[in-house]
Amino acid sequence: MLSEIVVLTKKILDEALDEQKILHSPKSVYEVYRALMSLINDISLVANHYLALDFTEEYLQNSSWGEPIDKWRRFFNEDLNKLNSSSKRYLHTLSYLCFEDADEGIMSSYYNCKTYYGFVRDEFNAGYVEPCGTMLYIKGLNTDIGVEERTHIGRFKKIDLKTYESREQLQAELRDKKKFLDQELARMKRYIKMRYTLDDLL
Repeated sequence: MLSEIVVLTKKILDEALDEQKILHSPKSVYEVYRALMSLINDISLVANHYLALDFTEEYLQNSSWGEPIDKWRRFFNEDLNKLNSSSKRYLHTLSYLCFEDADEGIMSSYYNCKTYYGFVRDEFNAGYVEPCGTMLYIKGLNTDIGVEERTHIGRFKKIDLKTYESREQLQAELRDKKKFLDQELARMKRYIKMRYTLDDLL
């Protein structure tokens, strides 16, 4: 879950934050920074709110939503919806990063721009739990593709969250990804403070 965001963040920011190069728009850099901050907050929400429950929690009992698992699924999916929205926004803003002497954004090195934009807008889904079940379905980006495959960028995955251990494992994975993205956010902050003035960003 969110593995493509970790991979693309590393690849794009390694190129974009090169001190020897100049990015086209300071405002776009700041937009990416803000979008990444929002994404990190939603990863934390998904990891720490309803995901890793064992269904014996008092606040899950005697719910108008039905059985404890039904209330869990309802609110976990609400958290996932927020994460999906912030993931899409971040992936779109990440594609805005472009060097001042380039015709296309850095993301075009990895995907066809129109295909990428349309897929993220219409098909990408960070995850949702099936109705009446515990299977988490994900429709993400394939980051292991060559130039000739750039029009087929979808990657499907499912994770069974039936057991408490599987939910704990996903929680640990999300916390690890958040830790990495926190470091990337700090790297962006240092770059912005070093390169730009407030007037550049307004």
